[in-house]
Amino acid sequence: MFLTYVGESGISGNTITDSSQPHQVYTGLFVHESQSISMNGEFDALCRRHFGVPLGGEGSPSVIRPVDVFQGLGYFASWPTLKRNELIQDCLNVMVRRQTPVITSYINKQEFANAKAAGNDPYITVWETPTGPVINKFFFAMSMFLDELNMANLSGDQIMEGAMPITNHALVIAQNGASIQSKFMSEFLRSDEGIDATGLIDDICFVDPGHSVGSQLSNLVAFFVRRWLQNPERPHPYFDGLRDNKVIQVIYPVTV
Repeated sequence: MFLTYVGESGISGNTITDSSQPHQVYTGLFVHESQSISMNGEFDALCRRHFGVPLGGEGSPSVIRPVDVFQGLGYFASWPTLKRNELIQDCLNVMVRRQTPVITSYINKQEFANAKAAGNDPYITVWETPTGPVINKFFFAMSMFLDELNMANLSGDQIMEGAMPITNHALVIAQNGASIQSKFMSEFLRSDEGIDATGLIDDICFVDPGHSVGSQLSNLVAFFVRRWLQNPERPHPYFDGLRDNKVIQVIYPVTV
């Protein structure tokens, strides 16, 4: 079974049309249960190396917030750029070494607002905020990824016979206080797109990000995906490294 940690970015803008956060991004970090303990141990070791104590210990932050460490805010205000970059790279290497796959979905919030105002897109008009359609696309992307994993284990005869034994499942792990809600999973599974999503466990586990290594790593990925979407022509070494090392595997847009 996979533990799929949801990261998000672009949620904290003042309005749907906030020009500083034009995209709302969700990432799903697929961690096989057999890798969970070693990943947590490696993350704990790098935190001790950078902070001198475990994350959340005296004198260290409770969580690694992407915007803080990247821009030198909050706890990291006194850290020089090189030191912050080393922390970011060490965190990303936890995923790179394992080629931990990440599935991403996103929506352009301005395009959503325009379509909502026009009222001529039946798919968009049913949603009050961009969160609904992009989460729906996110779960669909997860389901497709699980189908590909399950088909990879089938023989040619099984594929020809239409057999589809479910050998890989995924439990969605979201953060307390984030934008994702339990109802989104049940709504997706009742939809036309989700009715065949047999690999998804039909509930969401909510955790505090301070107690979830996977959530913090997934948030980092979501942050760098959003930065890439906002200015794709600029250099994005962190995004490129994740994509080139088979961490970022699929990016699904919500088409408006």
